[in-house]
Amino acid sequence: MVSRLSSRQRRLERLTQTDNLYLSGYWPLNGNRKRSNEHYRSLLPQTLRLLHGSHLLFYSSSQEVLDWVEPLAVQENIAVKLVLRPLDALPAWDLAALAVKSCEAMALDHLQSPESFSGEKGVIHYWRDFKASGPDLCRKLMAVWLSKVALVAEQASSERISRLTWVDSSIARFNHCRSHWRFWLAHHPHQRLSHYRSEMRCWGRSLPLNASYLSGPRELWPRLQTLFERNAALALQMPYGHDEETILAACLQQQPELFHSLGVPYKCLQGRRLWKAKAHDQLFAFHQQARHPS
Repeated sequence: MVSRLSSRQRRLERLTQTDNLYLSGYWPLNGNRKRSNEHYRSLLPQTLRLLHGSHLLFYSSSQEVLDWVEPLAVQENIAVKLVLRPLDALPAWDLAALAVKSCEAMALDHLQSPESFSGEKGVIHYWRDFKASGPDLCRKLMAVWLSKVALVAEQASSERISRLTWVDSSIARFNHCRSHWRFWLAHHPHQRLSHYRSEMRCWGRSLPLNASYLSGPRELWPRLQTLFERNAALALQMPYGHDEETILAACLQQQPELFHSLGVPYKCLQGRRLWKAKAHDQLFAFHQQARHPS
């Protein structure tokens, strides 16, 4: 008599047969000046609700976190695979050390830390992540940020998965904050990387991309990883606090045909454009509820 599969085995079997695989992770870091651990603990369950019924590969450096996430995912009918991945085993761990040195080379100590960073990436990373949090923690943060593309590319060899999508574990913070924020209902053009626009700046110029959500077909990810690595090598020679978003912005500038913007932060819109974006999102939600009542 054939024994029945355990619920975990059934979820993992579903995971290998999906059309779209989400990837996410949470590496708790004490002393993180950007976001507290409580911030992620509050938003992660909300993020999992957005991924209801999906397929998810979830990373963490903490077994305690993985043990906490599993029942939350099961509650949302998510086929989840949990992966224990220490920070120093992340793909960009060595790259992160170079990023810290580049950030340090800005040498802004002769200036007073500004009251407002004005969304400038390099200034933020220097004062908040390098000076206030310290170089060791800064490297850990950079390792997580700079590993997103590589972590997804690692999984792109599976021919059973047609699309792979990175979502930050705190992506629920963008609910009702940017146009077309319901990413799970958005239209994704074939052979392009879907993303949202950023409200941040690099060298004073607005960044075209926010890396909280990156979704593309399986074949695109290895190509994107090669492009990302090439631009990272160039960026980290500069005296500037680069991260994955500034590097992806350089990739977009070089090959814009590979990218597609899903939406814009409401903060970046004014007047009629802002009103139209919010009205569209409300009408879209209304029509979806009418078509698929809960």
